[in-house]
Amino acid sequence: MPSKWLESVLKKLDEADAGTPKHVSLYAGLVQAIESGTLKPGQKLPTETELAEALPLSIGTIQRALGSLVGDGLVLRRRGAGSFVAHPQKLLEHPLHCRFVGSHGFLPVYSQLIGRKLIAAQGPWSAPLKQNGQSVLRIDRKISINREFNVLSRIYVDLLRFPLLMTCPASGLASTNIKLLLAKQYRISISHIEQSLHLQPFPEPVRRTLELEAGETGLRLDLLAIETNGRVALFQELFVPNNPYRLVVSDKFGTGDGEAAETPRKPTRMTSKP
Repeated sequence: MPSKWLESVLKKLDEADAGTPKHVSLYAGLVQAIESGTLKPGQKLPTETELAEALPLSIGTIQRALGSLVGDGLVLRRRGAGSFVAHPQKLLEHPLHCRFVGSHGFLPVYSQLIGRKLIAAQGPWSAPLKQNGQSVLRIDRKISINREFNVLSRIYVDLLRFPLLMTCPASGLASTNIKLLLAKQYRISISHIEQSLHLQPFPEPVRRTLELEAGETGLRLDLLAIETNGRVALFQELFVPNNPYRLVVSDKFGTGDGEAAETPRKPTRMTSKP
């Protein structure tokens, strides 16, 4: 087992507060080793038994920490091959509509692409996008808020208008603000965002992605990106589970040179705890 990253994990365990659960300390130590590059993308991790022999922890504790890493997209499990370090989630560029406030300002937002596909099903996106057959592309991203909880983002676009979103590399699409990407690549001008908020039990596929219990209730935030000519550029759903932070929402949108972030005057503030 590589001594360098093992030493950093052991140090994290030693520095943990007495009341911190051991699986949380192990998780934090492994995240630190991954983000610092001590554990590299693609590197195979020792087995749970090997980790239990090297660390002063039980297999149950190790399994809980590894399970959290898998859930957050930092570790991949391959049947019959073992566990491997994934490419770390990237900071989302200009998270205009997934901003949560902590004690020191907005929390960091990490994003992972988990799928994109053409869909034929009808839904709240169909009328705004004038859905025709399977021309609607859905992009699913799992968004980690400060590594504390996950939000599911689903973005729907007319693929006939924006074919780049199907062919662009997955690595870039994971961390790109898609509204700004469309404004830059297709020269569209988004004037504002229309939003609606729903409190509801999450569907089973959403619960599975976010690792939530059956019947758990959360917020679904629907967003329509409206162009200056009144046309809808995209429809987005954000599924936000119960959490202790305040979600800041604004209908303003500023693209500038393609790099500017949103600068709301008087944002609507709401607690995302149902």
